[in-house]
Amino acid sequence: MSPDELNPWIGIAIGVIPIFFIGWLILKRVVFWFLVALVVVGLGYLHSTGAAEELGQAILIAVNDIYPIGLEPAPEQ
Repeated sequence: MSPDELNPWIGIAIGVIPIFFIGWLILKRVVFWFLVALVVVGLGYLHSTGAAEELGQAILIAVNDIYPIGLEPAPEQ
């Protein structure tokens, strides 16, 4: 996979994993499923506006500065 294909997935993962984990630890079952529905709607909006891709791009740049992993971020347009 190229970094262009990874950027939205990295941005979505950074947005989802901490929220779901904290919600799973703190919230009751019914409220947790409501949180899941709200997060899905919010991430759909972020993906459609391109914010998830920008977040993934920023994360790849920061990680590549610390640990050069060979995945170069997409060039700025």
